[in-house]
Amino acid sequence: MQPDFQICTLIKYRECFDLPSIKRRHLVKMHCDGAIRNIEKEILRECANKGIQIHENFLNYYLKLLALDPTWGITDKDMLNRADVQKFIKYVVSKLENQLTPSMIALKMQFYFSCNFQMKHKMVKRNRSELLIRLRALEQEIVDVKYLAEEDEIDLTYKKIVYYITLASGLGNPTLEPVFKEVRAALGSILDRNELKEFVTQLRYIKMDNLQEFTKLVTGIRLFNKDCGKGGEGMEDLPKLINEALDATGAELQGQLVTIMDKVNLMTTALDFVYGIELNERNHRVIVYRLPRGVTQRDVEYVRDSLIVYRQHELYIRKLMDEIERIETASSQIFNTLQRGLIDLHRVVKHRIAIPVNQVFPHFMKLSDIWCSLQDQTILMAKINQIMINLQKYIKILAFPDSLAESMIPPGEAPMTDTERLQRTAGQKISNEDNNATIIDAINFPDFSKLKMEYLGFCGWKLLATEGGLLPGNPNLGIARTMNMTFVFSSREAGAAFGETPEKCVMETINLARRKPELINLLNMKNRLILLQNIKELVREPPLLPLTDNAEIQTELHPIDKNIDRSYFWNIWDLKRRAIQLANLSHCKTVSSQTLKSFFRNNLRTQTYDKKEQISQTKRDNYSNVPKPSTFIFGLRGRKDDKQFIVDLTRPVDE
Repeated sequence: MQPDFQICTLIKYRECFDLPSIKRRHLVKMHCDGAIRNIEKEILRECANKGIQIHENFLNYYLKLLALDPTWGITDKDMLNRADVQKFIKYVVSKLENQLTPSMIALKMQFYFSCNFQMKHKMVKRNRSELLIRLRALEQEIVDVKYLAEEDEIDLTYKKIVYYITLASGLGNPTLEPVFKEVRAALGSILDRNELKEFVTQLRYIKMDNLQEFTKLVTGIRLFNKDCGKGGEGMEDLPKLINEALDATGAELQGQLVTIMDKVNLMTTALDFVYGIELNERNHRVIVYRLPRGVTQRDVEYVRDSLIVYRQHELYIRKLMDEIERIETASSQIFNTLQRGLIDLHRVVKHRIAIPVNQVFPHFMKLSDIWCSLQDQTILMAKINQIMINLQKYIKILAFPDSLAESMIPPGEAPMTDTERLQRTAGQKISNEDNNATIIDAINFPDFSKLKMEYLGFCGWKLLATEGGLLPGNPNLGIARTMNMTFVFSSREAGAAFGETPEKCVMETINLARRKPELINLLNMKNRLILLQNIKELVREPPLLPLTDNAEIQTELHPIDKNIDRSYFWNIWDLKRRAIQLANLSHCKTVSSQTLKSFFRNNLRTQTYDKKEQISQTKRDNYSNVPKPSTFIFGLRGRKDDKQFIVDLTRPVDE
């Protein structure tokens, strides 16, 4: 008897495509957010009373993950049960009391990475916006000037414009004399003193637009002068700085990745030896703990949860390395574009004394935009470096002891890498027999590298059976497909155990993510949990039947001697009938009679013949087959009147 999983699937598709369901889900989300805000305030008060320091935004992130579990009862009710709320608050506060557990460290790392890495491009734009905000006071002083009469006023306004352009472009310190003179000379080529008097008389928004245009033109002019070897005071060599930063950050990330993988290989090998697979009394594969002396199950759980933190750190470091490669490619393209822009500008101004503004100014503007793109790459590099440093702080807080994992590895065994682990199971295949999932060989996928594996390629069955153990799967064993998802496993036994009830394993893993919220974003399961947010019971288990066994027993042939009383009657009516018979006999008498001619009887003799054998036929067997009567009452259903009649459906006799 298999559990009913179709209910969840139907609800999932109904919520995805039914418009009223989408609106209802939106209202539920708004209600849930409001409930979380109120609960968040209560938790903050409880934490303040107990002296627990917690960031408000992180608490909101943590509560939203916990709210994906409908068993707390804070998602699908209009009026929350106060007892459920108090129970939820007590649970959260108890978790926040010890923020050094691997679970809390993993959640904090997730929150920091999502707030910084995924919003890095917005932070670059915010950096420029903050720069303009800091320069707004200086900008207001410039645009507020409406008339210039004195020379001192002209010099002061001109100086303010020079300062504004230098700071807004990020090309040097305007308080330095060489930088100030170079910017002033570049500004003088596009705005002289007489044009400045006309500039201050313009409308306010026009002056603000002109300031931005002056900034871009002066930036382009200075870049061109630097390329010609006639300027560039205070300007950093961004291409060189970016390349040096890329090399340094890449080397640091590579070193951290090596350290992380050493830890990951050690813990994964330890868990591989501790977790064994055996058949239980119901012939189902289950995980058994093979604990060495001095190692408890709590130690195994600590190693398992710490492995989640290190695997998450590995994932983030790899994402940072991918971003470094992207920045390197983008910076190289921007630098090449800058070189082509300078070459085009040299071609325009070559051997010419006077050049029309409409021919040369667009080139200066283009150089300024390209330089701003290079500056954005430097900001990104600084942000990547900052993220890398802060992620390392979380690992230092965990401080996992290697001796604990080493004590779980048998003597003579060494930690295995993921490659060595794959080689150990080379040539093995998961059997398709008695497997309810479709097992496909990896070579049958045309583009295997783009195939999306569930749970980041970790073993789908051991993740559930070990309550969160991240053990890498081996695609060469076979890839299981079920419910439009693909799974890999660490061994043939794990693949066979998953194939017994694949849908149940998928749903139970969702329940596991509800209990361990650090797995939700790590394994990309958030969307799936949101779709099933209002379904408490994902798996309906059939009742367990008692175990039975075949047995034989031999009894004595006749344990009681046979004694049949023929005069015994068990039926009372038999006894009554016998009594009546005896009563009737009591009223009877015996009589005799003599006929008149009975004395004439004589002895007679007869002659008989021997029997003659003869055969005669006295009976003949025969049969007949008549149709079975059949009738149909017409008009019982579908008629508005009460008229019915009987139709004879009996087949004719002569057929």
